[in-house]
Amino acid sequence: MEQFDMQVMLQDGSFADYIVKTERDSDIYQIFKGESLLATFKTSGNGDWSVTDNPGKVNSDLESRIKEQLKGLRT
Repeated sequence: MEQFDMQVMLQDGSFADYIVKTERDSDIYQIFKGESLLATFKTSGNGDWSVTDNPGKVNSDLESRIKEQLKGLRT
């Protein structure tokens, strides 16, 4: 399992730290805040991301901000 640190700028201008976990060559990325799973994202391969699981109840604003950061991990 690969693990990355990710920092996301929130709507209020502050930053939040997250951990991204994925298997090598997988299109599934799990986002953690500390030890808690916030959401699972899947890439379609063409740059689009979708949320497949959202136990942390990530809102649409944070979801779009995370998607922008994830794009950098797939390039």
